[in-house]
Amino acid sequence: MVGLAFWLVGSIAFAAQPSQPESGTSTPSAETSDGAAAPSSGSADSDGGLFEEALAGGENPSDPGVASAKAANFDLYGYVRTDLFAGPSPAPGGPRMQAAYGELALKLKVSPERYGSAYAELRLRQGLEGVDPEQKLDLREAYVDGHFGPVDLRLGKQIIVWGRADAFNPTNNLTAVDLRVRSPVEDDRRIGSVALRSYLNLAPMRLEYVWVPLYTPVELPSVQIPAFIALGPTDYPSPELSHGLQAGRLHLLLPSVEASVSYLYGYAPLPGLALNDFTVGVDPTVITISRTAYRHHVVGLDFSTAIGDLVAVRGEAAYRRPERKGARVYVPRRDLQYVLGLDRSFGPVSVIAQYVGRYVFNFRRERSAQEQLDPSILSSWDPPLPATLEQSVVDAIDQELAVRNQILFAQTAKVQHALSARLEWLTLRETLSLSALGMLNLTTKEWLVYPKISYQLSDRMSTAIGGEIYQGPDGTLLGLIDNTLTAGYAELRLTY
Repeated sequence: MVGLAFWLVGSIAFAAQPSQPESGTSTPSAETSDGAAAPSSGSADSDGGLFEEALAGGENPSDPGVASAKAANFDLYGYVRTDLFAGPSPAPGGPRMQAAYGELALKLKVSPERYGSAYAELRLRQGLEGVDPEQKLDLREAYVDGHFGPVDLRLGKQIIVWGRADAFNPTNNLTAVDLRVRSPVEDDRRIGSVALRSYLNLAPMRLEYVWVPLYTPVELPSVQIPAFIALGPTDYPSPELSHGLQAGRLHLLLPSVEASVSYLYGYAPLPGLALNDFTVGVDPTVITISRTAYRHHVVGLDFSTAIGDLVAVRGEAAYRRPERKGARVYVPRRDLQYVLGLDRSFGPVSVIAQYVGRYVFNFRRERSAQEQLDPSILSSWDPPLPATLEQSVVDAIDQELAVRNQILFAQTAKVQHALSARLEWLTLRETLSLSALGMLNLTTKEWLVYPKISYQLSDRMSTAIGGEIYQGPDGTLLGLIDNTLTAGYAELRLTY
């Protein structure tokens, strides 16, 4: 099972990527893909830097419950950019080019009429992604907003992001991410889903309801697969109405504090790994693994407030209860995740510091089977296998999958403690930004850091250099993916 273990380890890379908070909370870290005011529900305006709105606590005009007005009937804008990513190679040899591409983004915003507005974003990317050249046309978002008295509706392909904490959002279980995307902008990894998002405005409260009828999974980067391992057909929910995800949230919007409580039920965007099939009596032997979705219940709460002009305080927590019927190794255990953070600006320098924790209920550390199964032995057995022998093979594979899934779901300890920080210094009349996002897991000794330097060459042209660095001990998530995702990058961008 050694080869199986190496392949499964490679497939868990996505868990190292932090998420961004929702746009409706004015969290300073929500970057847009073009640095301009973004009508997308998954982004916030970042022209003045990552921390411009850290203490504002206001609603983003892009949310369907917050109307905005423009003199023109529509705006057509976007960007052209070139990005280069280079880093260590997981295979023997020197550094390699991980990505090199040009991208064109076209955005259309139809200004509010009496009853509604609309937004669409189209991206065309061509170049190297991973090891293969790629040309990709992506309709990232396309939705229509409707405003009917106290009721606001948004229908179409959209990015929905919940949570008020920075980068680590336990309540954010609506939008999947694509870890194949290499970009200096964290928001670019999000995937839009066809959804209905609605608000009932009852100031100072707002009742939000979200329905996502189609399942959208997290996309993983390409990995090398041993000859005896095959990635089989995915086991995702069919497009039946009963399989849709539903979620509701009650907002409290006061001048001094914003808070919400939420409930979600549906298929989790991050599937687990399950055994699909295996063959015996043939050479080479093939073990087929499938990405398998599962349902979960999530109860969440979040808040943001300020202690005078001294500091802004943000908190977020979520209790997750996956449906574990029987011995399903692809389903995580129940857990409680929580974040508490402080925001403060010191002139041109801004800081967000957070404590991030996780508690796993009914915790048990998964271990590999004492007697490792050698896949070559399977080729020497003639089918059909005796029932007891077949069950022992299944049990051995499932146990190895349980180990990998536990790493995948970041549940390798009963209690985890981590610290995160985001810093930015704006200088040279706010044309130069030096920033960094970092995380240190005190329990597992893993850490990551995203340093970035960006400079505004003109009103429309900017450049950036930075990196994504992952490190961790052997047997931890970040220790296994450091050579796969660690990279430095450079970007040149022109907005229009």
